[in-house]
Amino acid sequence: MRRVTKPGARHSGSGQEIVVWHHAGSRSPKRTAAAPDITLLGQGCGETLPSLRRIPTSYRLETNGERLYRLCLALVERNLADETLWQKSGKVAVVFARSAIQRVIEEFTGGVLKDRIDYCFEVRDDLGTGYWRGGDLGEGKLMAAFELQACGYLKIGAALEALEVEERFLGAAFYFLLRRSLYRWIRIYDHTDAEAYNEQLHEWMEQDEPESRDAYEFPAVDEAIPEPVRNAKGWTCPSARRLLRRHLQGPHSGWIQKLLTLHRLSRLKGQVMRFEGEYDDPPVPNLLLVFRENDAIQACFDHESERYNESTNEPSCAVCFRPEVEEEFDAAFRTMAIFLRVNMELAGLITLLDGSCCV
Repeated sequence: MRRVTKPGARHSGSGQEIVVWHHAGSRSPKRTAAAPDITLLGQGCGETLPSLRRIPTSYRLETNGERLYRLCLALVERNLADETLWQKSGKVAVVFARSAIQRVIEEFTGGVLKDRIDYCFEVRDDLGTGYWRGGDLGEGKLMAAFELQACGYLKIGAALEALEVEERFLGAAFYFLLRRSLYRWIRIYDHTDAEAYNEQLHEWMEQDEPESRDAYEFPAVDEAIPEPVRNAKGWTCPSARRLLRRHLQGPHSGWIQKLLTLHRLSRLKGQVMRFEGEYDDPPVPNLLLVFRENDAIQACFDHESERYNESTNEPSCAVCFRPEVEEEFDAAFRTMAIFLRVNMELAGLITLLDGSCCV
């Protein structure tokens, strides 16, 4: 509220004034009309109360806001965000930080992951709530995590057959090195997972009542695995690389070069978080690797995937860091960059194989 002097209210020799009160926050130019029985308020001083229009009327409280603002400062110091983004974010710190990191990810990936593998990125100051039962991360620490939204899908059977035409076990070497490279950074579902599920079905059947055993169906996993993959023994990464490099000038050099790039990236070291008892299950598979569409491996995956979100699963990739500690911040960003690069090379390989003989 403030006091406003009404023009013409001062009387000659009276030294008094008539005032009207109104809400200072109102933007309306209208003033409350004086009542008919308005009275004199004594000696006027010619001063009014200050306007409250520019005084903030609402405040935002951020839980653990100090960590959040440290993250914002770290992003600005590394030229990952600027004042323009701060204005676009409505000067809200959490929106500013999320928008800055999301923009960095989008510029880094360049849309390569679109329609291949879909991740959701999140920054937290704890291990989560609800199904997540984790506690505090530690003094001043944040967790940045990629959560899988849509699993990748790769049919590789036809490509392996084409490679086997060039040389015996070349396709098996390609498959071996691909699996080993991906296992370093992401979880995949392949023929070994299908074999384990098939064995589990047999155990369940043996423990079930005799009259219920006929209801079990067992996917023919062994028949779905190509013969070179079944019979190739004693592979190591160096031996697989040597065989593949002999065909870098061959008709399928593009596939091999892409795989070798993926393999080199996978060997880079990052500081990925390891969880002990904080989640019920490991991450949901980022990639379904099958030989043919709707083969036994895919059938096993379809059955198992029905249970994936019934419990708490670890993030696909997570890092822990203190934003004000330069070494930790940079190590976290480097780890996330390697994770994204591995997925980008995988997406590129899927595109190559989908556009060739893979049917």
